[in-house]
Amino acid sequence: MQTQKIENAKLEMVDKFVRDTNMNIFLTGKAGTGKTTFLRNLAKDTYKRLVILAPTGVAAINAGGQTIHSFFQLDFGPQIPDDGRDAARHIQPLQYQKFSAMKLKIIRSLDLLVIDEISMVRADLLDAVDAVLRRVRRNDKPFGGLQVLMIGDIHQLAPVAKAEEWSLLQDYYKSVYFFDSHVLTKAPYCCIELDHIYRQEDRVFIDILNKVRNNSLDVESLRILNSHYHPDFEPGDNDGYITLMTHNKQVDEINESKLNALKTRRLTFDAVITGTFPEMSYPTKSELELKVGAQVMFVKNDPSPEKMYFNGRIGQIVAYDEDEGLQVKCDDDIISVTPVTWRNFEYSINEETKEIEEKEVGSFTQIPLKLAWAITIHKSQGLTFDKVILDASLAFAHGQVYVALSRCTSLEGLVLKTRLSQNGLFNDLTINQFVRELPMREPTEEQYEYNKKYYESQMLFELFDFIDIESDLNGINKVIFAHKRSFEPELKEMISSKGQKFYEEVVAVSEKFKRQLGGILKDNFQIDNNLQLQERIKKGRSYFLDKLTELDAIAEIKLETDNKEVKTAFKGALDLFKEDLFVKKACLEACLSGFEVKRYLAVKNKKIVEAEDIGKKKEKKPKEKREKGSSVKRTKELIDEGLTIDEIAERRGMTRTTIEQHVAELVLNGEADAKDFMSKEHYDNIVEYFEDTQDASLGRARDVLGEEYSWGELRIVLNEIKKNNSI
Repeated sequence: MQTQKIENAKLEMVDKFVRDTNMNIFLTGKAGTGKTTFLRNLAKDTYKRLVILAPTGVAAINAGGQTIHSFFQLDFGPQIPDDGRDAARHIQPLQYQKFSAMKLKIIRSLDLLVIDEISMVRADLLDAVDAVLRRVRRNDKPFGGLQVLMIGDIHQLAPVAKAEEWSLLQDYYKSVYFFDSHVLTKAPYCCIELDHIYRQEDRVFIDILNKVRNNSLDVESLRILNSHYHPDFEPGDNDGYITLMTHNKQVDEINESKLNALKTRRLTFDAVITGTFPEMSYPTKSELELKVGAQVMFVKNDPSPEKMYFNGRIGQIVAYDEDEGLQVKCDDDIISVTPVTWRNFEYSINEETKEIEEKEVGSFTQIPLKLAWAITIHKSQGLTFDKVILDASLAFAHGQVYVALSRCTSLEGLVLKTRLSQNGLFNDLTINQFVRELPMREPTEEQYEYNKKYYESQMLFELFDFIDIESDLNGINKVIFAHKRSFEPELKEMISSKGQKFYEEVVAVSEKFKRQLGGILKDNFQIDNNLQLQERIKKGRSYFLDKLTELDAIAEIKLETDNKEVKTAFKGALDLFKEDLFVKKACLEACLSGFEVKRYLAVKNKKIVEAEDIGKKKEKKPKEKREKGSSVKRTKELIDEGLTIDEIAERRGMTRTTIEQHVAELVLNGEADAKDFMSKEHYDNIVEYFEDTQDASLGRARDVLGEEYSWGELRIVLNEIKKNNSI
């Protein structure tokens, strides 16, 4: 019970790191320790936007996700890092993919990437994932700033690198294993190892498995294993043994031989396949041949409420007729077996909610059985058997023997067809070294608290970081500089002056502002309940939002030119600027009542998805002809209905600042009263300031009155004074 408590505590630690930090995590542990169960629960419970990927089709179907190659559109060959050495050697470096708009939305709005069966992921593939993420997310941090959760047992099946592939990769990598990827030498990550095995209860067997896994098998443990060596063992038809072997050819020969030996008639079941369902992901044969008397294994969990079978349960076909279908006997249970469906998913964006969701793109419907006198060790990964015959005579890769042994629930149910030797267990020195270092990466509660605070502060500082928008403005100016003759002098001057003003009043000010926030956090590292911090955030949010609104004039530029090259370049730079401006303004708007990480992430990612459509929607959707001032008129109608500025902004999907500008225009035209949009105290003080100073500068007014007076309030009152010709 104490061990189980420790395991639960470790899983809670993983859950906390995923939920509250941006730390990359390697979740590992022996076969049967509950990694898969944790993954299934995570997908249902986390608020972070995630996708689940795996290196093979079968693993992806089982995990409920996609393969790494299909999601990132990567070739299956070696992924050569683009470090400038390749041209001379005629090696093709990683190519840039052209992603669909949907895929771009998904990748740019992710919080978390989960990679299952990480032990089978090669170092170069993980680096290719990193390269794609950094490029698509426009973020040069490891994995494009994305949190990555890697799940798997390094002692199980290793990644495959053929001799000719390794000859290309060996100049770049110390080994094929994921932990020797370049990205993981730069990206900090913690390791959490689960120890308690739920599959086995045999204490002696568990200890032996641990020694096999850790390459520390002693003479006595090897003797105990080899005491189960029975080369001539032939199980009875009803004994329920399954033979594990290394190669498909061996397995097919045994299953076909056993099937042919049965005197009953051959039954053929054809799968129904719809949409996209790659053959490599088929869970059983599309043309399945069975007979009454055949030993079979279920290849799916029973979807019915009865839960009569599970993936890996062994049984024997005892009857078949057209009406009742197949009858399979498992221990004392007689199970009626009918076709079930596996579904192949791809990730997409729900256009209404803007959330990432799994979209079914294909299905495979078949009897959930396969012949099971024998299966490959590779196909046995993740399954559990009470009785196993192991033939490891042709074992060729690190981890194969361990995977096979750990499928069995006890020593009592194990039969060896060949003796095991120390050499046959493939002692891998690279893995030994990595395993020795795992405890040093095991996180403590103190490290969790530190990373939680660091993550929260980084998200807060990200809110007030405007470098991307500054970079976008520089990109626009770069296009203008390269094509000077295509742009009017007034336009060049307007963009240049606004860019300079943006740097002085936003970028430079934000750096000071972030230092102020850091000082407050240093004294009291609370965000949610830190009143001083939240007040400062609200004031900063108001200031920067007003400054960003001044850039709307750039966003609305329409370049008239017949030069397609210039038009395309300018539109590309402008669209990037508009997207970043749109997202940043929405994030600042969301902090009207303060900052909270979960809300910030939700708004940011939703707006990233919406921002991808800014330019496209305007091109595809014909613009309605509206009378001049109709938007202000609509705001006036909602004011007359009794709505506040914030309610109008929410109703119309606009920023508060835009609605305040409408109000200011209405006040200037005598259609609204400034007193209705602020407290009496603010109104009186603003009127007194402008009438006493006769100075119409909003900036100087705010310097004197203080940051609790919004730019919108100042503008609204100033327009009322102008209307009355008092200034």
